[in-house]
Amino acid sequence: MYAKKIIKKLRNYYSKIKHLRDKYIVISMGENCLTDNILSRNDLKSFSSPFSSCRSNIEYILAFEKEQYADFLNSHYLNYEMFGQKKVVRNKKYVATINQYNETCMNGMEFTHHDVISKRKLKKVIEKRCTRLQNLSNKNVVFVYHNRYCKETDMDLLVSSFEELKRIYEARNNNVSTYIFTQEKVSSKDNRKVELQEKAGVKIYTFYTQNIWEGDNQDIFWARCDNDLLQVMVDDIREHIKKM
Repeated sequence: MYAKKIIKKLRNYYSKIKHLRDKYIVISMGENCLTDNILSRNDLKSFSSPFSSCRSNIEYILAFEKEQYADFLNSHYLNYEMFGQKKVVRNKKYVATINQYNETCMNGMEFTHHDVISKRKLKKVIEKRCTRLQNLSNKNVVFVYHNRYCKETDMDLLVSSFEELKRIYEARNNNVSTYIFTQEKVSSKDNRKVELQEKAGVKIYTFYTQNIWEGDNQDIFWARCDNDLLQVMVDDIREHIKKM
């Protein structure tokens, strides 16, 4: 009898969670895997986008969105290139950018973990992700974007690009919200903090941290060393989706 009550409670709980999930979609959009990881470990991720595990930037994303992914996996534009000691696939159709980004995110759309040239199964995975985004409609959509550490990034231009992306998704969805997070390096622990500003409806979180989220230390690379600061943004996103 006790076991049946527990099962019933669990079913009710997951039913409520499913209902809430049906109301909103939270999607990571770049510029590398970190956004997707943060959403996953905080139980906010809805599903993987074509860009969740890519090195990219908003201009590449916007360009492929505008062409409805026609050449996203076109073999004519796909090449093997090296990133450090690792061989990766890059789509080189769009390389030049107006804005400036972290140098690792300005070499074409990089499929960091998916060999979409020789692995047909992995290519199918990315194709399905593209189709899922294109078919997204009548939802409340939340985009979360990591602007990797780059002092030259023009934030006004970045926001302008997201305004354009929002218009594409607003045409077929209920509401579209965007969260951008970036970093500034500080030398002292006492200077660690989070600043929030809003431009044209886009929320921008600047994390003042002692370490840039990169390198071989996994706690630093995945920003776990700054979980306390990230929690501010995570809580804000949760509060936002509760109101949807």
